[in-house]
Amino acid sequence: MSIPKICCLALVLAVLPFAPASAGRTLDEGKLDTSWYGDDREFRKADEIDYLWVKPGFSLSGKKVYFAAWMEPQLLGEKAGERDAKDKRLAGNLTSNMPEIFAEAFRNGLAGTVTVVKSGGDVKVVGRIVDCTEGSAAAKFWVGMGAGSGNTTFDMKFIDVKSGDLVAAIHHRVVSGSNLSTTDSKFVKWVDEFAERLSKKGLEALYNSGKKAKD
Repeated sequence: MSIPKICCLALVLAVLPFAPASAGRTLDEGKLDTSWYGDDREFRKADEIDYLWVKPGFSLSGKKVYFAAWMEPQLLGEKAGERDAKDKRLAGNLTSNMPEIFAEAFRNGLAGTVTVVKSGGDVKVVGRIVDCTEGSAAAKFWVGMGAGSGNTTFDMKFIDVKSGDLVAAIHHRVVSGSNLSTTDSKFVKWVDEFAERLSKKGLEALYNSGKKAKD
């Protein structure tokens, strides 16, 4: 190989590590990695959902839905390094309970519209927690006004079982704002309300009525 060709090859190899591996972006202060969902999507801010994407024409109506075990928590974002052992333990506990929390909410809120199954089905739902903090009960009680609030941020995707295609994606943060609420209890409340919104509007209508999410 000639010296010019060697120099060109070395230049290419030197540049490659700095080129992006995919078209994925990071949103929500680094907590939303769009590459986790595959191709880049146009997320919208919908009714009580921070980031939502739905494939045109997709509907959960009449579908059998399987809530699979969630992935291990992967803390992301600018404050990931600040999360302590209590925060990580809470993230782990929530992760193990997520499938049943959503399944129960869908069984109650979408009865007659969606059938929740224990395997297979038409749509598989998987998720992961990307940020979690227990917050401070003392700060909530003595300071108030949002001080000491805990929060849980999660990714969730709905996958067509037959094709393997992504049909819906959610990224959302649930905040426990008052001294009477905890991160986990607030999350359960949000999931119940989410199921109720789906029963009234449906995923696609929620997405279409939303506005383009800010970076």
